Amino acid sequence: MDQSANDRVCPACRFARLSRYNPEPLCGACLTAARELTGLTPTWIWDSLPLRQALARTDMGAVLAILRGASGLSQLDFGSLVGWSQSVVTKIERRQRWTFHDVREILRVCDELGMPRAALLPLILGHESATLESDDEVGFWGVDAVDLDRREFGAMASGLAMAALLPPPERADRAHVRYLQSALGRLRSQDHTVGGAGLLDQAQKVFTRARAMLDESDYTAQVGRDLVVVTADLGIVSAWLAYDSGNQRLARSLYGEAALLAGSSGDSELLVHVYVNMAQQATHLARVTGRRGFAREALRFADRAADVARHTRSATLHTLITLRQALAYAQLEDEVAFRAAISRARSELDRNSHDADHPWTAFISQSEITGYEAMGRSQLGHPDRAARLYRAVLDDPSRSSRDRAYYRARLAAAAVADGDRQTAIEEGLAILPDLGERLTSVRVLNELRPVRQVAESIDEAFCERFDKAARTLAPATT
Repeated sequence: MDQSANDRVCPACRFARLSRYNPEPLCGACLTAARELTGLTPTWIWDSLPLRQALARTDMGAVLAILRGASGLSQLDFGSLVGWSQSVVTKIERRQRWTFHDVREILRVCDELGMPRAALLPLILGHESATLESDDEVGFWGVDAVDLDRREFGAMASGLAMAALLPPPERADRAHVRYLQSALGRLRSQDHTVGGAGLLDQAQKVFTRARAMLDESDYTAQVGRDLVVVTADLGIVSAWLAYDSGNQRLARSLYGEAALLAGSSGDSELLVHVYVNMAQQATHLARVTGRRGFAREALRFADRAADVARHTRSATLHTLITLRQALAYAQLEDEVAFRAAISRARSELDRNSHDADHPWTAFISQSEITGYEAMGRSQLGHPDRAARLYRAVLDDPSRSSRDRAYYRARLAAAAVADGDRQTAIEEGLAILPDLGERLTSVRVLNELRPVRQVAESIDEAFCERFDKAARTLAPATT
């Protein structure tokens, strides 16, 4: 049913009326739902329950409005991104034009947005939670009823790398940059809930697409500068997700690419971001391999970050650099230097924050410093003290669900080292129901491996749940 400009109804819920003064395409509740990820592992970066529901009922006007609302783009920018005029976008959202109902046009728009074909399953199978995991499910969802050959569908649904293979736009403009920035923000937000393995593929696709634009498209000087920055940022996020997924080789490669881009961007904080993340990974590699060289490399990266950031007035940034140094010192068994660095980090953070504080350092808090102190104490052979510190971190309600799972896993491992097997298993069991389902962090899984070893002979349920999560997350580590 057509809606006049003065009598608009939210296309997602089809109930709430939209004020003529509301610039958003959705009502407040639906916009929040479209921008949040609740209770599902995303098929792609814009996955949400409202989007799946709109696809399932073949409401393509609502699909377009939800995509636009979730990405925060204007009708003009969204049209520029997919090759439509602003008026076409308006008419599709108001169900006055059926361009977006043509299968070829749906696939073309999906490819322009980097949307994997598997994300169209609710549209094809007619159910918001549709998946394609077994032949039984194919029959259940009635694919035969729409005369869709499984092999043909599989070929379509497996086009996960399609966007990365498409040629970049001939000319990139502000709309493309804004879309990439929005995708970057979405990836960061979802990472706090989902973890790396569930997001890595999509992050790599967006990064590859951005690199292709940077290398092949035409653009103005200002768009070019912005494109370098957002591409470097996407490289950092992709590398972090690879790190959290347990794919250290890929993470190291992506960090190297991001460092080259950041170095040419003229953005000092971007370069610091790369260096502190490289320091984090090097410390991790020192821990899992026992090679001191990685710990020394971590100190070099952190020192380089400190040098680049020497004129930056950001308390959280300097605190983060100091924390990276602290863990490297702990890995080198230099307890004096470790304790001094933790003390400096607390003093640094006690300074008033400045406008220079970057959003990506927002997780730096006294609670985070306590977490680093706990990790250092574990490394230095004080698991009892580490356990107390980990509990203090978990008492902070502001921590993200992914962070809480990680620190709880570290607590469980510290309990193993302290000889408290029962506590270790209890803490591990608090994480395992979500691990491999809503939470796809291989880093968390790996912290629980010592608990799995001690549970072998005393808790079969723990072992079964751990092994199931390990099987689910196994492809992420390759």
